[in-house]
Parts: sequence; C-alpha cells; structure tokens
Amino acid sequence: MIRVFLLSFCFLIFCNSTIAQTEGDSVIQVGFTGSQPFVIPGTDSEGISVDLWREVAFQGDLNYELTHFKNVTAGLDAVKSQTVDVLVGPITINSDRAANVTFSQPFFETEMAILAPKIEQGFWDYVKPIFSTTFLFGVLGLFFLLSIVGVLLWVVERKTLTPEGKNGTVRGIGNGIWLAIVTMTTVGYGDFAPRTLSGRVIVGIWMIVSLITATSFVAGIATTISQIKGEDETITSLLHLEGKEVAVPDNEKIIDNITTVGGRPTPVSNIDEGFDRLANGEVDALVYDVIALEYTFNQHGGDEFVLSKKNILPQNYGFAFFEATSLKKLVDIEILKLKESGEIQKVIDRWVNSGE
Repeated sequence: MIRVFLLSFCFLIFCNSTIAQTEGDSVIQVGFTGSQPFVIPGTDSEGISVDLWREVAFQGDLNYELTHFKNVTAGLDAVKSQTVDVLVGPITINSDRAANVTFSQPFFETEMAILAPKIEQGFWDYVKPIFSTTFLFGVLGLFFLLSIVGVLLWVVERKTLTPEGKNGTVRGIGNGIWLAIVTMTTVGYGDFAPRTLSGRVIVGIWMIVSLITATSFVAGIATTISQIKGEDETITSLLHLEGKEVAVPDNEKIIDNITTVGGRPTPVSNIDEGFDRLANGEVDALVYDVIALEYTFNQHGGDEFVLSKKNILPQNYGFAFFEATSLKKLVDIEILKLKESGEIQKVIDRWVNSGE
C-alpha cells in the first residue's frame, strides 16, 4: 500500500514538472504596431513598441515571437481572433476598444500636438492693424467729437478764445478744440480756460464724457498694439485652426474636436502621409501624437516648422490582450516596475531624441 502511494506521488510530481516545463517553454505570440518612432519603416523589429516589449519580456523571462501589423485596427482584430496573445504599441485605451479586448496597465500618458509651418510677419503685417477699419473709425470719431466740443466752446467763449472775438472763427474753433484736447488728457496748460457759466458747464460735461471716451480709445489702441506685437500667424493652438485645413489621424474623437474649433480635418493613415501633405502645402497644420510629431520634427523640422504642445486630448497607451490571463498580470507588474524605475521614459526619449 505504501509502495503504491509513493509511486502515485512520484507520478504526480513528474507530471507537474513536465507541465511546468512545457508552459515555461511555450512561445508567446506578440503583435506590434505603430507609426515611427514606435515602428521604424524598413526594419524587421525596431522602434519604441518592440523595445518596450523586450524590456517586459526580459524582466518576465518570456519566450516570444513577433508579428508586425500595419495599424492598430489590424492588430486589435488579431487579438480578438486570438491570432496573437498580446498587441504592443501606441494603443489608445478607450471605452470602445475596452468592450472587445482587455488592456494592460497604461505604460505612457500622451497627448496630441500641432506641427505647422513657421510664418514670420513682414513690415505690412506690423502696420496693417493701424489701418484697420475699427482703428480708423475710432480716430475719426474722436476727432469729430473734439470738433463738436471745440465749436460749442467757441460759441460760448468767443472773446476768451480769440482776441479777435467774433471775427476769429477759425482760430477760435481751433483754440476750442485745443482746450478740449488738454482737458481730455488732463494736461491743463492753463493757456485757455472757460470764463462763462455756459463754458464751464460744457467743459464739465466734456470732462466726464472724455473719461469714458479716452478710456475706450486707449483700450482700442492697446488692442491694436498687442496685435502688432503679439504672436505672428503661425498656428500654435487649437483656436488658430479655425478655417484651416488640418491633417489628423483617422480617429472620430480627434476629428470631432478639430471640427468643433472650426477646422477642416483631413484624415491620414499615418504620420508620414500627414507630414507629406503639410510639406506640400496641402494642409495648414498637422495634429498627431506628440511622440511621433517630436520624432518627425527632429528629422525634418529645422527652421521651417513649429511644434506646439498644448495638452490637447490627453490619452493613455496600453498593451491589448484578448482576456485577463496570467500573462496580462505578469505584464502589468513589469510595466509598473518599468514606470517606477523610469525605464519606459528612457526608451521613449532615446528614440525621440535620436532622430534615427
């Protein structure tokens, strides 16, 4: 009886060790995807996507085979059909995708950025606001109001405004306008002053009116000056996209946001297509993932383009699994370790800054 028990116990140990060895030797099917620098065109398996998985696999002692997918959609379809065990890359975590696949811990928080041609102002761009309709009408309106006050002061203060009295019409009106100007600006030279009660009433009313008029006019001048000295016509924020042709990823949420600010979105399949459209003048700006844009900017930007990061549509990237398995748990733990050690950021910075 004891012999039978020992034989059974040894058999169970042998079976368990065999199963464990088989599981340890199993090969994980890994799909990877993403635009550059997540996947570098012309290479078998180079880029951020693969480097991140290699770090996870090394720490978890995993055996794997890599399969490249042209885009995230194709990779997620492979996950759903269980053709691959995990899909790695810049896969945005959202509710629609989470209904079909299971996501790992987010490995990176990213955002959209704007790449646009640098447009410098010429001389006319600096002086053009001065000749705007609003500014000119404001100046003409002020002169007209000063003229009315000058005439009224001349009517009631003829003898004090000109030695010639009634015969000095032009000079008297001119002096009345001068009195209105020095009163409005609170200079008060004292060369002219109202002597009659009517004149004092007119000047008193003008003092109150001029406070409002001068404030409004100064505000208009300040606005014009700020337009002259402010930002040039280079697109640097979402508000600048109004009425502009904008290349964007084929993503409904991003397209809706560009449409909301008045832009005209043009979906592109990848960042290379978007940059080509921008460089050829087919679009006015390119809105894309900040990592991909930084990489492209470092390669081709130079002094011709401006990259603006304005915290547009923040989102998280994660790995995709068909269901929550022991593999997902292991990957989650390794991702957290890599985030805590800063290794993920180092991998991303290495590719973005290398411009390779």
